[in-house]
Amino acid sequence: MTETNMTIPPFLTRPSERYKDDFIEAVYEYIQENLGLSWNPKILNERFDEYLKTLRAAETEPLAGDVPTSYYWLIVDGQSYAGDLELRHHLTDSLKRFGGHIGYKIRPTMRRQGYGKLICQLGILEARRKGITDILITCDDDNIGSQKIIEANGGIFKDKVNNRRGVLTRRYWIYYN
Repeated sequence: MTETNMTIPPFLTRPSERYKDDFIEAVYEYIQENLGLSWNPKILNERFDEYLKTLRAAETEPLAGDVPTSYYWLIVDGQSYAGDLELRHHLTDSLKRFGGHIGYKIRPTMRRQGYGKLICQLGILEARRKGITDILITCDDDNIGSQKIIEANGGIFKDKVNNRRGVLTRRYWIYYN
């Protein structure tokens, strides 16, 4: 019997212990990039099960002031964490200004390989499965990469708003056809 090298296409999955080590490696990459994330990799490593429980609980029991949110990880080659996606089930007035329904990030070592476009596309499909028809996605005005990703996925530019963060926020809608 001959072995064949079958490649597994990238896919979204719920955060899982299975990808813990690769995810924590990515956290170190995000920290080197000064993204201002609140994760401490050492604590995350020690209490990863609590981290996963917190993400799962956000879907049905969000923290005060938050909306129900589903979290997903983009996995490539069947094993590597490439990025993550937040899917917010509805919008507050604040999320209408900044954040929108979908937020995503790609780990620094996997950027410029098409994964941003893919994670956004898969996020839109997940939003549709959850009954979200018109989808808002935002990005910073100086984030050309995200602008291209959102537009490539059908985002229609609406406007720019000042969220007092030092850079304007671009807002895009993806309408249900």
